[in-house]
Amino acid sequence: MSPNHGLEALTLRIAGEERTLYLRTNSSDSELVGQIFVDEAFSLAKLPRRDELLQWLSACRSSEKTPLIIDAGANIGLSSLALSAQIPDALVVAIEPDPDNFALLAMNTEGMPVLPLPAALGAEPTRAAIMDPGRGSWGIQTTTEGATEQSTLVPVVTVDEIIRCFEMSHCPGIVKIDIEGFESNVFSGSGVWHEAVPLVIVELHDWMLPRARTSHPVLRRLLESDRDFVIVGENLFCMLNDLDHRSGPLPERPTDSMTGTEIG
Repeated sequence: MSPNHGLEALTLRIAGEERTLYLRTNSSDSELVGQIFVDEAFSLAKLPRRDELLQWLSACRSSEKTPLIIDAGANIGLSSLALSAQIPDALVVAIEPDPDNFALLAMNTEGMPVLPLPAALGAEPTRAAIMDPGRGSWGIQTTTEGATEQSTLVPVVTVDEIIRCFEMSHCPGIVKIDIEGFESNVFSGSGVWHEAVPLVIVELHDWMLPRARTSHPVLRRLLESDRDFVIVGENLFCMLNDLDHRSGPLPERPTDSMTGTEIG
């Protein structure tokens, strides 16, 4: 943990139960609490087609499988907790590359059906560098270019890898992505997960990286999979228009080579 930050404990009632969260002082953590638990940034109740999603989740359970949620850019775990509170039987795979954020993620989700994964999300299994461009703990960026000897390197996992790891026992229902511009990499690959996951929640970062066109591959791939788009706060909620046949295995794609990060 950075020597510039102490820790403070905050008790919140989440899904009817009191839970102690650990936040860094002099950081953006308290603002995240406001966004997620006061403004309800990830509230599924704000979706016009929420009932359809709930029906899909019920069909998943009827097939003797458990809902799977992937939270990429989980930060200190608040988004994972908010999603878990709404679908309590789901397994949440919480992906976070920054070591300081990850330490709090593990603390804040202890005892919950959340699997913290110290990695970055990308298009292909590889390794990437993380950096702080000056925006603090909620602005950590990932890059596969320009790494130096001083760079912190982390493994990169793909959505397809995670889904295939759990496909015998879980149905992928939600993928949430807030990874500070690296979403362009995620959606530029050959993965096919976007054709199968009912709900994708993504924050775009053209406002942060003007003229970098980081939103272009995101929107292109999501449009290809035929979705409704609903803006909720800073996030784009993208729901498949045809949910009837989306609970099966992923379509075939070229074989992934695993990154060496243990999943599950």
